[in-house]
Amino acid sequence: MYLDPKSAAGFRCDEAPCAAETAGLRHFQFLLLSGANMLDFTAAIEPFRVLNSLTDAPAYSWSVVSETGEPVACSNGISFPVGGRLAAARQPDCLVVCSGGTGYMEASAQTLQWLRRHGRFGGAVAAIGTGAFTLARAGLAADADLTLHWSLFPVFEETFQDINCRNARTLSGDTFSCSAGGSASLDFALSAIQEDFGFETARRVAEFCLHDFGTDHSRAQRHPVSKRVGSRHPAIVSLVNKMEQTIHSPVPLSDLVREESISMRQIERLFKRHLETTPLQYYRNLRLDRARALLLGTDMSILETAVATGFASVANFSKHYCRRFGERPTADRKAVASRSAPSC
Repeated sequence: MYLDPKSAAGFRCDEAPCAAETAGLRHFQFLLLSGANMLDFTAAIEPFRVLNSLTDAPAYSWSVVSETGEPVACSNGISFPVGGRLAAARQPDCLVVCSGGTGYMEASAQTLQWLRRHGRFGGAVAAIGTGAFTLARAGLAADADLTLHWSLFPVFEETFQDINCRNARTLSGDTFSCSAGGSASLDFALSAIQEDFGFETARRVAEFCLHDFGTDHSRAQRHPVSKRVGSRHPAIVSLVNKMEQTIHSPVPLSDLVREESISMRQIERLFKRHLETTPLQYYRNLRLDRARALLLGTDMSILETAVATGFASVANFSKHYCRRFGERPTADRKAVASRSAPSC
């Protein structure tokens, strides 16, 4: 059974002043773009609700808007109602842009202008999940580091080559914040609570959310290689790390193995035993996964994508792509074009 914090005797934020006496009532406005990830933005709201129930006066308020004021079709297919359109809504203390695996490049010119004006007059902005694309398009990330969900790193790096994108769960500043989404959305809200009420209060709110809130918000999003591949063998961990670091500019496998203390033959046996594949295939699959992200998320041609992921020719690239995903690169590119085509 879920425990409502209002009924939790002996667990209040009485050791801290109420929000009205510290930072005042902070209003967060969540802008949902088409395809917004529902987990990302609802996880960011819930800690505020818990905190409000533990304080003498409401600390935070929030609203949800869209560009048009119409409900937004989220990533899970659910149409989420909103309170109005962005331009007509109450001016927030912090505008939080939420998007998902699609639609993250679709914010209108009017929305980008609204964001620029909001930031110019000192308003805080934040991005959750792939919302970083919108802040970058609005020109608000020129002097700041960004983070977003790791799966869209390849697309962001190709689209905004002059902006530093870090592999962190959350990044926070005075007027600019980013969260990678998922459970990191909780960290985004808890960081705001920590800023206003201190770490102990944020930690207690996190307990109600069954979340382990720490102080190292910039920690990496993904598990260490040893957890992801299911092996602690130092040669496997070392080689996979080097493979991931050289996806942009692949190098011969023999060069990667040369620095290890065991032979290629031993490496092949270890990969077969622990990963059920060969080192060459594992390395190629990493490159193919990056290639598919680029094809689905950028306007790079198939040739450009093949070159960017280290394939000698389009024919070779297409052959391995089809083996990996069951269809040729042209099929994915056509699918993207059909989704973006205007409806009659």
